[in-house]
Amino acid sequence: MTAQRTTAILLTAHKAGEKQGLLQILSVDKSSRPPVYEKAAIDSRSVVGHFGRLPDPLIKALAAFSESNLSKTIAAIKQYFEVQNSPLAYRDFQEKEVVKHHYELFRQVKPWFEKIKWYHSYKGTGDRWITGPCRISAQRPYLKFEVAESASGYQLQAIAEIAGTDHLLSNLERHHFFLRKDEEYFLMPLADQQTLDGLEKEAAFRSATADVLRPVLSRLEERYPVKPHALQDSQTVETPPVPGVLLSELSDTFLMLTPQWTYDGYTVENPWEAATEIRQNGERVVIHRNREQEQELKTLLESLHPRFPDQHKGYYYLPFAEAQKRQWFPKVYHQLLLSGVDLKGMDMLRHFRYSSHLPETDIEWLQEKDNQLTCRFAVRFGKENVPLQELQKILWAGQSTVLLKGGTLGLLNDAWMKQYATLVKHAKIHKQELTIARWLSFSLQEPGNENAVFANKSAGNWWQQWQQWQSDAEVYPLPSTLQATLRPYQQKGYEWMCLMADAGAGGCLADDMGLGKTLQAISFLARAIENRPGMQSLVVCPASLIYNWEQELKKFAPGLTVTVFHGPQRDASVIGNPAQQVLITSYGTFRTEAAQLCDQSYLSVFIDESQNIKNPFAKITRAVGELRSVYCFTLSGTPVVNNTFDLYAQLHTALPGLLGSREFFKREYADPIDRNGDDVKKQLLQKLIAPFVLRRTKEQVAPDLPEKTEITLWCDMDDKQRALYDEVKEQIRSSLFLDIEKKGMAKAKLDVLQGILKLRQVCNAPQLLPEAGEQGNASVKMERLFEELELVLPRHKVLVFSQFTGVLNLIAGICREKQINYFHFDGQTPAAQRMEMVRAFQETDNTTGLFLISLKAGNAGITLTAADYVFLFDPWWNEAVQQQAIDRTHRIGQTKNVFAYKLICKDTIEEKILQLQQRKKQLSADLISTDEGFIKNLAQEDVEWLFG
Repeated sequence: MTAQRTTAILLTAHKAGEKQGLLQILSVDKSSRPPVYEKAAIDSRSVVGHFGRLPDPLIKALAAFSESNLSKTIAAIKQYFEVQNSPLAYRDFQEKEVVKHHYELFRQVKPWFEKIKWYHSYKGTGDRWITGPCRISAQRPYLKFEVAESASGYQLQAIAEIAGTDHLLSNLERHHFFLRKDEEYFLMPLADQQTLDGLEKEAAFRSATADVLRPVLSRLEERYPVKPHALQDSQTVETPPVPGVLLSELSDTFLMLTPQWTYDGYTVENPWEAATEIRQNGERVVIHRNREQEQELKTLLESLHPRFPDQHKGYYYLPFAEAQKRQWFPKVYHQLLLSGVDLKGMDMLRHFRYSSHLPETDIEWLQEKDNQLTCRFAVRFGKENVPLQELQKILWAGQSTVLLKGGTLGLLNDAWMKQYATLVKHAKIHKQELTIARWLSFSLQEPGNENAVFANKSAGNWWQQWQQWQSDAEVYPLPSTLQATLRPYQQKGYEWMCLMADAGAGGCLADDMGLGKTLQAISFLARAIENRPGMQSLVVCPASLIYNWEQELKKFAPGLTVTVFHGPQRDASVIGNPAQQVLITSYGTFRTEAAQLCDQSYLSVFIDESQNIKNPFAKITRAVGELRSVYCFTLSGTPVVNNTFDLYAQLHTALPGLLGSREFFKREYADPIDRNGDDVKKQLLQKLIAPFVLRRTKEQVAPDLPEKTEITLWCDMDDKQRALYDEVKEQIRSSLFLDIEKKGMAKAKLDVLQGILKLRQVCNAPQLLPEAGEQGNASVKMERLFEELELVLPRHKVLVFSQFTGVLNLIAGICREKQINYFHFDGQTPAAQRMEMVRAFQETDNTTGLFLISLKAGNAGITLTAADYVFLFDPWWNEAVQQQAIDRTHRIGQTKNVFAYKLICKDTIEEKILQLQQRKKQLSADLISTDEGFIKNLAQEDVEWLFG
């Protein structure tokens, strides 16, 4: 080879997955103008002939790209296809398998990337093919995602992090696992390539609504950093405004009327601007204001008094004497209320005197129809009746005073508010009649109180049973078809569902993880079918729990006919067929088949893991809400995940109308509790939902459950790992706080998340970071984990959880080296395969004692009581998620003491996360909740402390 002639390997990346042409030998004669390119097929003889003596493994790897070797591989692939039950056509199956083969070959060539001269052939502008030098980098690109706002909604964007710099994937050229940036190629991990291929097939990178993107993000978050800032870091409000007027007194001389507009719970005043930006709990909220509708209120106010049109200070004012002349204020007050204007501040006025009369109330229940109760309702102060619509608007505005015709204020005292306010606020009003959801009577009923709002004598027998249920007496026997012995609290849960059903109501069984919600539900199903045969019942659950439900039903109620409606071979003829007494389907299948499934009436409907329908705007929630059934119950160990509003859709599905409209519930309960920490509203909501939500913790009802011991295993990094940790932390600190200063805390949340992620990766296994270099082999956690495993295997069975699939893959690799048998699943493992592994692990004669599970994929629904040791390899900021993982084994059926270990690197961000978990406890626990908003709720001082 002379200076005028170059020999190289020619890469044609778009031919990955094809039989020939991916790699060729290229000779370039540079003495000609233009240079002359000669191509030759690649095989072992031509490699040696053109390049001379190369390492034998490299010659073998390059020769494997030859057409003859690929033909043998394709023949084997064809045989493999014939014994597989693949949903793919053979052509697609072959391409997929050849791509995997090419990827493995390139991994074998990887150690010599820098030793070989590379050229590439690619299509340039104008479809002109270009051949020139290139480089193949051994540096791994890291895949992550973000959501950007587009003109027609939101758009998922893929990002490749290369050498610490982010590149939009749309700006790079990709062919299967090849990424090209300018003249340099990078090899993506095969799993990342498959993720992108799947997203492209789903059209996930097109503009979509938030509801469409959220489940995609949820799936991706199991494996990749995801920045959903367009959905989370800022909120856009575009609802029509609710007009309001704040009444106040100016200088003890003037009555002042300040116009206000409330957009989705956020109140704004003058001056007008197209968009008003506010901060709420660190979140940026942009309110798009409606000038025309705001002007309508100002026009109305200026029509009320001749002085108002000339007042331009953003409020209107009158001397007290002028406001009282000819009863101007009482007349205007009633006019504004009837115009739909919220009046605020009445309780703060001091110039207007209070009426000497207390409120008197008359109530007469008229009828019960279609799960609604109607009554005639009247409130008066002395001889003056208060119009019901005005009364309701006053209560909605949070006021407790009524302006009477004489200019005095009627006070709705505490006793009246306690007895009647909830009833009036939740009612639909027609003249002097109130109509409410019948379920409300359960919340407001006070048995034995003759002055109670509801004195339903005809329901006396039911109330006796309700009181009996609250004692230790048995109220309902178990159905004869049930083959199970229930624990006392499970009997109570079953009876609670029976009581709700006998009253024509539904509810939410919200027992702790592991207390047997499924068994209680099956007990009720068996009784309902025994009492009312001839109708089908339906179970809707996550795909991962379908086979768990099927197995439990066959075990505990073998007399029932059970059918799974799921998967590509599903048969729609089973829908509504009474011969199939229980139909089980997944949320995904339900979303696809909603029209057919909702076209039937069911005896009982159970919505399992009902936090999946917490978003009332989601397609699946709306579809589930269309179901018609005699009885409906939701099941969830965590019905409130993020905020109080999570409760709405779940209870509205089981008890339509109980919580009012979405807008009413948000305004009346969710916003005051979540935004303002309103304890009074929280107590009112607790009282409202108390009969319909049954929540028991392990500590309350299962004291006989074997002891659970939680232990922190502190791990001290060696010098190499500590040096890498300190180096990465300093790199993050140097850029992170500049980003916070430039963009603000809300926009820098992804940078914070990525910084935490990197430091946690160093703590777990430095090999996860490309920049680790020689320091990348030291992992104190890996050493400590396998020291512990050697002590407990094979005498005990063990679960190992990690948030990072890369960590689980590393652990799996070490297990193979040490010849330790294991099961392993993550978010990519099909549901049926997961359940088969769970079943095998639970078998007493099973000798595979180790189960590696990704934290999110395995923290709900599955039972792994064969294990008595749990290792949490990395801490998660939501303590409840960790507890759910531990509860896979610490649940009913466990007979051994459970030991749960958290592996924590000392003096690192992991230790600080544990401390922050204690500092960031949320009040939502009072409403049966867990908090998954750790990152969202971090203040800047928290970030400074975390990275300090």
